[in-house]
Amino acid sequence: MKKIFRYLILCFAVLMLVACGKPDSQKAFEERFKEFNSLITKQMEGADEGSKKMAEIISKATCKVNKVKEDGNNSELNVTVKAINLGKYVNEYVAAATEKYGENIPADKQEEFNQFSVDYFTNVLNDKNVEYIETEVDVQMEKSEEGWIITNPNDLVSATLGGAGSILGL
Repeated sequence: MKKIFRYLILCFAVLMLVACGKPDSQKAFEERFKEFNSLITKQMEGADEGSKKMAEIISKATCKVNKVKEDGNNSELNVTVKAINLGKYVNEYVAAATEKYGENIPADKQEEFNQFSVDYFTNVLNDKNVEYIETEVDVQMEKSEEGWIITNPNDLVSATLGGAGSILGL
């Protein structure tokens, strides 16, 4: 009787482990999202300090997969992206920079303007009450020889930019 009971418990444990596994497309999506965040930071290594701060803000984005519908070589993931509200902060930055420097920044003020940019985005990063925006995105993925790829990246990138995608034309 004890052996049967142990066997049932072992079978139940194995079933629980199998049932808790993530679909392959979800694993691939989460990996791509992490790669995207680290790629942004890496690509800004040689850029000016203001651009580096902007990349640091963008890389703060996180995601949560709400639902996965995987059907053969196609998958749809409903994802919530939480990102710093860059739409708001970029608009405020442009307004403040325009007020201080005008429409065209004079050459003799360029260094001062660069420092203004760094200071502004550093303050956004350090603000304990920074405003976040959550955006729900339906991500389409397709399985290829290279693995799962995202076939509609623009909505995801726009959400990761925290509302600034429309400013950039996405």
